[in-house]
Amino acid sequence: MNPQHLLTFTVVARLKSITLTAQQLNIGQPAVSGQLKLLQTFVGEPLYERKGHKIELTAVGLGLLEYAQKIDTCYTQALEYVRSLQQISTGVLRIGATMTIASYYLPRFLVELQTKHAGVQVFMKTFDTSQTLHHLYNLDLGFIEGSVRSEELPSNYEVIPWQQDEIVLIIPEKHPLATEFQAYVPLDVFSRYQVIWRESGSGARQIVEQALLTAGIHSPVNIEVTGVSAVKESVRAGLGIGFSSVMALKNESAGLVARRIGSPDGLVWQLNILAPKPSLQSRVTQAFLELCQH
Repeated sequence: MNPQHLLTFTVVARLKSITLTAQQLNIGQPAVSGQLKLLQTFVGEPLYERKGHKIELTAVGLGLLEYAQKIDTCYTQALEYVRSLQQISTGVLRIGATMTIASYYLPRFLVELQTKHAGVQVFMKTFDTSQTLHHLYNLDLGFIEGSVRSEELPSNYEVIPWQQDEIVLIIPEKHPLATEFQAYVPLDVFSRYQVIWRESGSGARQIVEQALLTAGIHSPVNIEVTGVSAVKESVRAGLGIGFSSVMALKNESAGLVARRIGSPDGLVWQLNILAPKPSLQSRVTQAFLELCQH
């Protein structure tokens, strides 16, 4: 049984005319008659009879019409859904992002997305970079800190350079380092003071550790916390010095000051987007990428 024949059958039943059905479906009358004939042959019972210029359904035809109308309803709903996707008035966006990006970068873009496309549902989960790569097939987009080795990335995904961020030292505003260094602090402060370290999967920690390794500086890990909020609260409590994205202090710096690390240019890192190749992106994904990139 051809579903298209059933859809044509519903139009004939509604208009009671092969001529009008052909006009509505924008096909020839022989095509309509041919579909009805094939459907009737498949059923093995008369589905309709001609009364003058009109088509009247038989009892078998009326019985079949109930099922054909259900298919027609589902087909219409599917068309409406596709049209709404094309207008980005519905759909789902699944994002995986590191804690810093999820907390301090993405919210304004998500607000803009849902302001422009109110029907879109957004689900965002926070991962470190390695976890984002692990869950990539369950995400529409991944936002990570630092680089990714080519062998780690599935072949149908690409890395899109996004924004540059800076990692800064976080210290209490009355800390000796705050007065000793006004522009930037040397890397050796990490060996002279107790450091509040981020969790091992943190991109910021990896950047700091790499800078210390390159400079030949050893800094023991005595205190390790999860998340930038925990770093800030630990520094406020006087447990040591910390570090974070400069964005983390933008709206919450009471009692804290930031200093550049290592040089007047600071310690810069790259934020990247992991995205499917353009041909595999949904319209919602494309719309959000456009917002983020412009």
